[in-house]
Amino acid sequence: MNDEERQRRLDRARFATQAELLIGLEVTLLTGFLYVAAPGGFSPMFYKPPWIEWLVPAAPVVSLLAWLWMVWLSRPQPEAGERSWRYPDLEP
Repeated sequence: MNDEERQRRLDRARFATQAELLIGLEVTLLTGFLYVAAPGGFSPMFYKPPWIEWLVPAAPVVSLLAWLWMVWLSRPQPEAGERSWRYPDLEP
């Protein structure tokens, strides 16, 4: 594989990673917005189980944590031979 082809593949992978992070951020923001915008002063029309009371506020928090996890996983790997806490078994 020559350098140009390798760079094209890296560029496509970087674009795909950035697109995935953007979609994840949009979902996180939408979840938070829907939580804030949900009406709370009306009584429910149907039976509402008690576990829903803690599940609804947890959705934006879980969504934010999932997005932060995606950001952490998408970071580039260190250069070859560089010491890093992510690779404790590899010695330079």
